[in-house]
Amino acid sequence: MNGLLERIGALRRQWEHFASRNRNVLAVTKDTRCRMSLRTIAFEECWRILFAESLEDGLRLQYSNRICVLIYDRDLPGAEWHHGLRTLLASREPVLPIVISDVLSARLRSEVLDSGGYDLARNPIEPEYFVRLVNGALALAESIDSLDS
Repeated sequence: MNGLLERIGALRRQWEHFASRNRNVLAVTKDTRCRMSLRTIAFEECWRILFAESLEDGLRLQYSNRICVLIYDRDLPGAEWHHGLRTLLASREPVLPIVISDVLSARLRSEVLDSGGYDLARNPIEPEYFVRLVNGALALAESIDSLDS
């Protein structure tokens, strides 16, 4: 029993260490399968992930939380993705956006980058690739934050 309590204490200290760093991710998607994948990955990677099902909900969450990485579903109903991405990028804090899409192409990646995106990723989520992508964006966000301080 003491070993279990020690392990829980160690896990809590580890979580507090990661939580003290800005590892906040906002996912704007209605795709249930994507949300489940992201929830699992976020738990394993100690990201704090927030979900929004609309552009308006995403803006509200972004306004009330310090978001470092934005995951934006290109196929989000009710919002053309260029407009949605520009709207979220214009909010109060800088954010590194990753657009997810069922379709990948060099042309779409170029459009994402030209629109201010960090990168384009496949939906359904490919966990190993996505972890590297988001952790890279979080590391860049942390570097940018350290330059500002």
